[in-house]
This record gives sequence, C-alpha cells and structure tokens, in this order.
Amino acid sequence: MDGHGYSPHGIGYSLLLAPAALAGAAAGEAAGKILAAFTCAVLSAALFAVWFSLCTEVNGTAPGKWKSLLVAVGGMAAVYSKLPFDVTAAALLCTASLLSSMRGRDAAAGALLGAALLVRLDSIVFLPSLFAGRRSLRLVPGIAAALLVIAALNRFRFGSVFEDGHSQDPAMAFAPGAAGLVGLLASSGKGLVWFAPMVLPAIPRHRGWRLAMPLLLGIALHSQLYDWTGGTGWGPRFLFPALPAFLAPLAAPGRGGLPFKAAALWGVLLTLAAVWSNPCAVERSLGADSFDDPSRQAVIWSPARSPLLHTLAEIGSGAPDIFCVTVSQESRRAGAIACAGQAAWVLGALALPALSRSRKRNGRA
Repeated sequence: MDGHGYSPHGIGYSLLLAPAALAGAAAGEAAGKILAAFTCAVLSAALFAVWFSLCTEVNGTAPGKWKSLLVAVGGMAAVYSKLPFDVTAAALLCTASLLSSMRGRDAAAGALLGAALLVRLDSIVFLPSLFAGRRSLRLVPGIAAALLVIAALNRFRFGSVFEDGHSQDPAMAFAPGAAGLVGLLASSGKGLVWFAPMVLPAIPRHRGWRLAMPLLLGIALHSQLYDWTGGTGWGPRFLFPALPAFLAPLAAPGRGGLPFKAAALWGVLLTLAAVWSNPCAVERSLGADSFDDPSRQAVIWSPARSPLLHTLAEIGSGAPDIFCVTVSQESRRAGAIACAGQAAWVLGALALPALSRSRKRNGRA
C-alpha cells in the first residue's frame, strides 16, 4: 500500500490461513504453525477425496484403495500435504471445478474455478477444460465475481486493477525460450519426470483432452517465465495443481504393469525422503534462491546438487522432519495436536474407499 513493497500472492490462501494467523496472534507463534499445518493437512485430505470422486467419474468405477494411494503419492500429493504452499488449495478447487463440470454442474464449476483464481491466477489453465457448449455461460457468474474481487484488491493495494504485484517481481517476467520447457520436464533439480514419476505411465492411458489440457497449458505457461523453477519447494510445484486431473485415468482398476510398478516404487521412495528431510531447507542449503546466481543454476541443472538426491541421502539421519515430531520436542500436547492434523491426509485416504464400498452395499440392499 505504501508503494515500496508488494505481495504477489492471491487473497484466497490468505483467507484460508486467517484462523492460523488469529491463533498465532492470540496464543503464540507455535499455535499458529500448528493450525497452519492442520489446515494444509485438511486441504490435502479434501483434495484426495475430490480426486477419488473424479477418478470414479472418469473411469466409471471407484479405484482400488492402494492403487489410488500409490498414484497420489507418485504425483507429489503426500509431499504437498506437508509443505505450506498455496498449490494444494489451488489443486483442490481446480479438481473440484473439473469434477462439477463433468457432472453437468456448470454454475458450481464456475464458482469453484473463481475461488481457485483467488488463490492462484494461473488456475486459469483449467478454463478450457470446463467448456461445454451453451452450458458454459453458467460458468460466467462465479468467474466474473472472482475477477471483480481481484480487480478491487489490486486497485486497493497497488492503485490499478491490472497490477497484482508481480510486475515488481523479476522472476515472473516472460522470457520465451526452450530452457524452461526442458527444465520443467527433465532437469535433475525441477524435472517433472523425476519428482512426479506417475506422469510417465499416465501418458498412454489418456483418451481425451479435458484431463490433460490443464497440465499441458501449465507447462507452456510456466516454462516461459524468467524463473520457471517456482523457487524453493519440491520439484515443479507450480505444476502440482494440474496433476490430479492428469493422473485420474491411471487410477482405473486393472493391472498396472511394470512401468506403473516402477513409478510407484520411485514415488514412495521420493516421498519418504521428502518427509524425512525438510525439502525447502535442503534446497536452500545447496544454493541461492536467486535465479541469476550460479549456485542456483547448479541446483537446477547439476545432478550432484539436486535436492532430490540430497533428500534421499538424509533418510535415516536423525528424526524425520514431520511437524508433529518437531513440535513434540517442545510440547507433548502441541505435538499431539500437530499429529492429528498431519494424520488427516492418511485417515481421509484410507476411509474414502471404505465409505464408497459401504454406499454401494447400501444401494444394492
């Protein structure tokens, strides 16, 4: 507001974290962090539930419990149930929007995509997948309402409806070229095929464009940014919101084959490594977060400096970097609360298939 700073983040995720901020102000920083971790875990559990329903809609039958878990783990979902980024919230809202559209609930799809835009503007990559002829007019109210809110906030914060703070962030400038495309797909530090191995066996399973288009557009968009890496995180985090839709056909019942099994094993190993260590801290320790810095380029392109290899090396070294374990060292009560939050993803993942089977049995009865 004073013209000397900027906040390029959407208001949506700030609203989701408002309870954690209030808890931190009222009861101390630790309480705020615990509630923030709980919020992230609940969002992740909700994402799995919505994705499970999308898989059922796409494949005509509910996926198996363990297969769906392996697909989600191999698509970075378990890692981002731990990391406090806005991409989990965006993935939840975008996946729910696509599911609503496929069920013919276009007004709800528009409202959900509008909510996703409030969290991350790049959620717009889902819009083409929501088009369904004349029905698409029902998308307009929800999306238009979100755009009006964004415009009003931009005017309030920066003095222009078209200024969202990114213009002062050199990392977000467009820089056309092939380096970002190669880096997002295959680099040792940020490559999609290394950090989300399930994309490989998912490619031959696709039979339509609606599920694949968001990821393809996301790759096309983010690969042309000056800092296409998305900064510190776990792999290509800006692509995570589109992965649940892309991986839905892979969750269909049936034999997975050797490619699926190999990707599942690699995904489990990576997730164990990422949960045991602190991926953000590991990446920062390997080099600067500034895209222009030579050490940052080494983190991205040099296999020896890859955060992936360094997190694998930390498995078994010290206590796992799980929030509840860390908090328990200070307070057992606080640790128990944190454990409840981080258990939400696992409990939701295990309970959903059982609930689905129960509903089927009740329907037959």
